[in-house]
Amino acid sequence: MDTRMSQLSKYELEMLVTKLNEQKRKAEQHGNMSEVEVIIRKIAIAQSYLVDASRFETGRFYRIDGEEARFELHFVNGVMGWGHFEGTVNEVAIPLALIQEEEE
Repeated sequence: MDTRMSQLSKYELEMLVTKLNEQKRKAEQHGNMSEVEVIIRKIAIAQSYLVDASRFETGRFYRIDGEEARFELHFVNGVMGWGHFEGTVNEVAIPLALIQEEEE
């Protein structure tokens, strides 16, 4: 694919996610777990282009799918939220599609 995800329409992104989910299913059937992990990351990035970045507030804590520690958001750059997990000092980038509101 030569076109960047940032250049795709909402419909094209949704079709890409569908295609990637099919590729992931096939990779799982063949037991190719490293390929599955790569595809999961591509899906998260593609889905992040469909997320409204303005719904995130810096300085707030969020939940990340598959992570125990809460994530404090420092800033949003493109489709990535930058911040750190509680108990750590390392700043990391998380695709916006994986960042969830905290349960009240």
